[in-house]
Amino acid sequence: MRYLVPLPTYDAALPAPPWSNTWEVLSATISEAEDSDIIVPVFKAVIKNPGISGIVTGSSRYYALVDEGEELCRGKMLSIPASLGGARVEMEFHCKPPSSDDVIQAAADALRTGEVDYDPDAPSAERDAAEAYDPLFQARDPSDDPASALVGRPEVWRWDRKTLAITRTHLTDGAVLHDVGRNGLADGSGSSGPTVKIGQPPKALTQSRLTISWTQEAKGRQTVSVSDTVTTFSWQDFTQAFPKPGDSIGSNTGWTFALASIDGVGDAALSTFMLNGDQWGWAKNGFVRLRPKTISYTWCAQYDYRQQRQEYVTLSLRAGVQDILHDEESKEMPEQLTLAALNIDNITKDWVYEDPDTLERMHYNAGDEVLASDKAWACAKEHDATESFLVKDPVSGDVLWIRRDKRAPLKDSKSPRFADLPRGIRVVRHGLRRLHRIVLKRSRCAEVSFDVEWSIGKSITCADSCRVEHSLLPGGEATGKVISVSAQIPEGGNRRVSITIACAVGDGSAAPVVGDGQEDTAGIVYTRSMPGVAEPVDAYALAAKSARVNSITNDWTTQEAAGNSAALAGEDPMVEIGKFPTQLRISFDAIAEQDVITRRLAATTLPVFVPRGINLTPEI
Repeated sequence: MRYLVPLPTYDAALPAPPWSNTWEVLSATISEAEDSDIIVPVFKAVIKNPGISGIVTGSSRYYALVDEGEELCRGKMLSIPASLGGARVEMEFHCKPPSSDDVIQAAADALRTGEVDYDPDAPSAERDAAEAYDPLFQARDPSDDPASALVGRPEVWRWDRKTLAITRTHLTDGAVLHDVGRNGLADGSGSSGPTVKIGQPPKALTQSRLTISWTQEAKGRQTVSVSDTVTTFSWQDFTQAFPKPGDSIGSNTGWTFALASIDGVGDAALSTFMLNGDQWGWAKNGFVRLRPKTISYTWCAQYDYRQQRQEYVTLSLRAGVQDILHDEESKEMPEQLTLAALNIDNITKDWVYEDPDTLERMHYNAGDEVLASDKAWACAKEHDATESFLVKDPVSGDVLWIRRDKRAPLKDSKSPRFADLPRGIRVVRHGLRRLHRIVLKRSRCAEVSFDVEWSIGKSITCADSCRVEHSLLPGGEATGKVISVSAQIPEGGNRRVSITIACAVGDGSAAPVVGDGQEDTAGIVYTRSMPGVAEPVDAYALAAKSARVNSITNDWTTQEAAGNSAALAGEDPMVEIGKFPTQLRISFDAIAEQDVITRRLAATTLPVFVPRGINLTPEI
């Protein structure tokens, strides 16, 4: 006998018989299929129509489908049947717990490794989580898409149809291998046998292109100030023309004055100039004395360098797959991926007053991290959100938030390179793992469908693998990951289970081994090609870079010589001195931005291991 047994909660143990308030099941179907990255088992049961009141009463409860005292699955009624007029009614149940969206979102968020101190030379187990997920490949808040947490893992999500727990299952390796062999087939060794469908296999070479863009920035004040003195007769003009903080040094050079000040003006020794010629009248053969001034001054430069940069990383993954018949005219275009900005905190959520989904006021716990006022903050004290973002509680004065550094992927804005830095190596490895997942999924292009006896198939799920034998199969056998299960329990007929497995078409080659000059991630062995970097400006040297010119023209000695020469020629020495104003000349090499500087890099793998679940090219 078969029953739908009501459960007090989704995870309650199956009550001991005899059961009350059960619905006797006339026929049922249990099915699950990998038709997306989230496998949701479903079961349907045909029962005698209990009437609308019975249906509505049971629509909010969980039920277990029990066959001969054994629980096969459990789930919640999906909806009230559309037709209630007949003697029978079909009920549909989904094998998911309450708040299943929150459950799978939490499981996905647990796999999302943010900006961490990544060491590319650490043991593989220590760096695996960071290489399996990279926020640079994701949207600002990817939490609404649980499948995005698995793009670097050869796995899909699956709800367990008995426990209703969320699990992950491998694309090619099942948790359990069911050796159906030949005798386990429902049709025995008859001529009908399994059916085989061959899809489009992956190419021997699959590529993707990563585009990484950022602005190289170096902005700051030089580490050393220049203090000096000058003696001049034109001291008033010198002090008036002396630069001010913020003034440009040259035109569009990227240099300005951070500091510029006259520190003092003092008297220097007198200079005497003779007055020769009749033009001086009674003062002829007399003299005039002028006193120059000694000026002390200080200046310091600041720099502002910005350069747009772009790196293109071509990832090429070779797969060890069989050379089988396929559509030669089909073209596989490289996947084009543009990464998120390198200088933006892409993982910390914005501070909000209320939950946008529930409109409930947000509650922040100590340690929570947010972005607010273009800064990153950590919660210092548990509290409900204030009306607007406040660092301190306006009543108690308690500190609510503490500043912290933003978790930007590119921590050093001066860097002219990225893909060969540790953070960039993480990007390359995650990109290869994404590509590997795509290739591995495509490699399961041979689908074998067959029926098995109820005793064998009732426990088979999409978390398992199966091996089956038949003379009509290429090579006589096939092993693959279960991608579809349909268990049929007809009314008065023979129960059976229909199964489809996806068999990978690997060529049987062994997994690659890391050699000299090679790196690996999750068994993917590759080499990197990293050309040099074009650096028209050394951003790291700007803080200590010396001025190309730092000189004084026409100091008092030049002016005095000009005045004496004029006096000997019978001319006015003061007029001549005025023709030689003292000037401070400062210039730096320009650091103006150029056109976008591009760099092209590559990572190419050895043939990755692909399981051979079926031999489509057996020896004749």
